[in-house]
Amino acid sequence: MTKKITAVLLAIFIVLPTLFIGVNAEDTQKPFENSEYYTQGKYTLHYRVFKAENEKGKIMMIHGFALSTHTWEPMVAELLPEGYTCVLVDLPGFGYSTRESDVAEEDVIPREELVINLMKTIAPINEWSVLGHSMGGGVAMNIAAMEPTLKSLMLICPCPITDVGDMMKNPTMLKIMGTMANFIFENLTKIDPLLRMVAYMAFMDWDFTKGYDLDKIAVPLQIKNTGYSNMVTSARAMVNDFEKISKVDMPVLIVQADKDLILTADMKQTVAKAFPHAANYLVEGGGHMCEENRAEEISAQVLEFLAK
Repeated sequence: MTKKITAVLLAIFIVLPTLFIGVNAEDTQKPFENSEYYTQGKYTLHYRVFKAENEKGKIMMIHGFALSTHTWEPMVAELLPEGYTCVLVDLPGFGYSTRESDVAEEDVIPREELVINLMKTIAPINEWSVLGHSMGGGVAMNIAAMEPTLKSLMLICPCPITDVGDMMKNPTMLKIMGTMANFIFENLTKIDPLLRMVAYMAFMDWDFTKGYDLDKIAVPLQIKNTGYSNMVTSARAMVNDFEKISKVDMPVLIVQADKDLILTADMKQTVAKAFPHAANYLVEGGGHMCEENRAEEISAQVLEFLAK
């Protein structure tokens, strides 16, 4: 009996660590042909540039939670031929950028500052429009409040960023929850039916979901410590100060979806109240990730907005 128990325990100690081994960031240094990197302090941001011929404008595109640059590819296909250079960035903790859990507290740089400085290395800030989806919309709103000379702000299903509270900010709690999050991100993302169900809830479009390449979502989420990093990122995030955001004086476009299962009516109202003079568009039948499966429709609205 003792031998059996010992054998089981040995198997656990051998197998369990392998459950937490994800893809290392250094194994994916060039995930795309046009991958580039921006380094500031302890952070390295992965980004991609799609340069337009006869350029009309530049758009910095910021993804939502658990996503990365891939989510913008369908819209880039629509905007690029119309003369808009698109720059897609992976926020810290996502895609192929630095994992936030690898950065000590004293070395933290707000993700808004990182994106702003990346933009400035490419072109003057007043040449940029910023487009954010979901969590990226919350980041984009902060950037607009920090950089009032931006040409415009565009938001797709924007998610307000709120204070997560002291419990989430407690390092011990973060580590415990981070270990669980690592397991979820690195392993449950390998279960195709589960991930496809989640994707359907995001798109609200089964035909699109059936043919969707799940690796676009899963592979970056399986990078080592992504789950833990997400917990740390949420704890460190710059909260949306809507008193400041409401003073943004640039043109604003807000796109919402009527089948969005993520945003509550209160969340939508908070953003709408901050931008009473914004141009608004509703994607009928659209889910939270409508920037992918309804890219042509939304891009048409973006192009019309930018042309004014």
